[in-house]
Amino acid sequence: MNDLPQDSEDTATGGLTDDHQRTQPGELQDGPPKVALGHTMPEVGRVPVLAPSLQGLASQGGALRHSTLARGMAFSGSAVVVGSLTVAGEVTGQLSLPAPANGHVTVTETGVVEGDISARNISVLGRTNGLLDAPGGKVSLHGTASVTGRIRYTHLQVNGADLNAQLERVRADADGSAG
Repeated sequence: MNDLPQDSEDTATGGLTDDHQRTQPGELQDGPPKVALGHTMPEVGRVPVLAPSLQGLASQGGALRHSTLARGMAFSGSAVVVGSLTVAGEVTGQLSLPAPANGHVTVTETGVVEGDISARNISVLGRTNGLLDAPGGKVSLHGTASVTGRIRYTHLQVNGADLNAQLERVRADADGSAG
């Protein structure tokens, strides 16, 4: 079947049939904007725009960003993240939130990290194997957590986690370098 207009009447209406809703510029309509054949884009005033404040991106005021690795997704390599990070998927490699940011890494119940995490604050509800490095910050291990490796912390909270790690307390005024 050919979608192109066949007669002069169809051509004059832009190829729209009577079952398509027509609106005047600026008039609201139900559902997504209808675009006549031969036209490329709907009117700019009707195009949805994402608001940065709703998406967790940093605004001019300096609010933190928030990134998420969703359940079912996997990442291999090293990542430097600005802001906070939630890991619900699988990571193989290093995750780093640069100092002096107050970012937070959360490994959810479905999250798995095989590698090092370096951040001011770290919460683990899932599984980690490697270094959890939070000098000057806090590491929280929850009841569903399974942690293997080494933990560098200033404050440590353990709530029934499966913990098989070497613990190293770091003074709050330390620069975070290994000593």
